[in-house]
Amino acid sequence: MKTLLLKYGEALYRAGLSLAVFLVAVFTGGETARLAPFAVALLLLLCVGLFTQKNVKLITLPFLQLTLLLIFCYDSFSVFIGYIWLAPIVVAALGFYLWRTKPRLTRGPSLWPLVAVSAATLFGGIGMIPVGDYFRPASLMFMLGLGPGLVLSYLIMKHEYREKAVREGFACDLLWWGLTGAAVTVAFMLPRFAAAGAIFLTDTVQWSNNMATILMIAMPAALMQKKRHVGHYMLAGTMFAAGLMLGSRGGALFIGIELIVCCLFAWRQETDYVLRLWNRFYFAMVLLVAGYCFWFVLANADALSLVRPDEARAQMLRRGFENFLENPLFGSGLGYRGNADLYSGKQGTINWYHVFVAQVVGGLGACGVLAWGYQLYVRFCLAWRVRRDRECGFALCYLGLFLMSMVNPGEFCPVPYAFLAVCFFALLERHLEDRNDTLQADFYTPWRGLLSKK
Repeated sequence: MKTLLLKYGEALYRAGLSLAVFLVAVFTGGETARLAPFAVALLLLLCVGLFTQKNVKLITLPFLQLTLLLIFCYDSFSVFIGYIWLAPIVVAALGFYLWRTKPRLTRGPSLWPLVAVSAATLFGGIGMIPVGDYFRPASLMFMLGLGPGLVLSYLIMKHEYREKAVREGFACDLLWWGLTGAAVTVAFMLPRFAAAGAIFLTDTVQWSNNMATILMIAMPAALMQKKRHVGHYMLAGTMFAAGLMLGSRGGALFIGIELIVCCLFAWRQETDYVLRLWNRFYFAMVLLVAGYCFWFVLANADALSLVRPDEARAQMLRRGFENFLENPLFGSGLGYRGNADLYSGKQGTINWYHVFVAQVVGGLGACGVLAWGYQLYVRFCLAWRVRRDRECGFALCYLGLFLMSMVNPGEFCPVPYAFLAVCFFALLERHLEDRNDTLQADFYTPWRGLLSKK
C-alpha cells in the first residue's frame, strides 16, 4: 500500500482535487454567493501548502483550480470584500514560504524585457489622464501586478523551477486544469445545446472567453507528457471540442489554429511508429474539423458580429489608435476610463481595450510598443531554442494565451494569465541551463545568437 501511495499519490491528489472543483462548479451552478465559500476553502488549502511544502510542485494545482472557480464570479467585488480578513493569512503564508525556501534570485534573458514592460506600464497615462485616475486603487493594483509584481514573480519562479520534477509536475497540473475546465464546460453547455437544438451557440455564457483561454493554455500540456500515448491525443481533442462548445468567438477562431500547431509539435517529437501513424490520422481529422470551424465562423461573421463596424472591439481598436495620437509617448495608461462608453469595467477592475494591439499601442504608447516588442522577441527566441524539446509545449501554452489576448484582456490580467506567461519562460530558461545551452543569464543574451541553429 505504501509503495502504491508513493507511486500514484500525486496522481490521486490531482485527480481528487480536480473532481472536487468540478463538482463544486456544477452543483453551485456557478453562482457567486454559493461558490465563494468553496473558493475560500481552496485558498486556505493553498495557504496550508505554502506553510508546509518545500516547493511549488503540489501547490500549483490548487492555485490553478482556484482561478478556474473565480471565472464564474463576475462582478463579485461586493461578495469577496467580505473575506478581506483572509489577506493577512495569505501574506503571512507567502512570506513564510519565501523565508523558508530563501529563493536564490538569478537573472536571465526574460528579466530585462520584463523590466522594460514594467516601466512602460508604470509610465502609461502620464500626461494624459487625471492624477486621481492614475492613483485610484484598481489602477494601482493592476499597474503593480503587471509591472514590478511580474518582475518579482519571474525571479522567484525561476528559482522554483530549478528541479526537473517541479517542471514536469507543472505540465501535469496544466493538463488537469484543462480537463477540469473541459468537464465543467460540457456539464454547463450540453443542456443549452439540447434546449436550443443547435450545433453552435452564439448566445453564450458570461465566462466563455475566460474558459476558452484556460483550455487554450492547457491543451498543449496533453501532448507534452513524459509517457505520451494515444489517450493524450484524445484529451487534447476533448479540450478542443469543449472550446468550440463555449461559443466564444475568439476561441472558435484560434483554438483550431493552436491544435494544428500542437499536432505538428507532437509529430516532430514522436518516435514510436504506431503513434506516428496515429498522429497523421489525428492531424488529418484536426485539419478537417478546424478548417470547418474556421469557415463556419467566417461564413456567419454577421451573426457573430465579427465584421460590424459598430462592434465594441472594433471601436476599441480605433479608440486605441486615437489615444496613441493623443499621447504618443506613454499612451492612456491602465487608469484610463475613457472607454466606459464601450466597456464598463466592474468594481475592482480597469477599462481594458479588450484587444492586445490597442492595449499596447493606445494604453502604453511608443514606450509600450518598444518594451513589448523587445519582450515578444526574447520570448520567440527562447521558444525557438527549445523547438526540438518536449518543453516546447510550454511555449505553445503561451501561444494559446497570446492568441486569446488578441481579442480579450488576456496578458493584461495579472492573475493568472500574465503570471503564467512569466512562469512558462522562466521554466524554459531553466531547461536551457540544465542542458548546458550557451544561453547565459546576462543582459546581452537576447542579442547574441539566440536564433542560432543550436
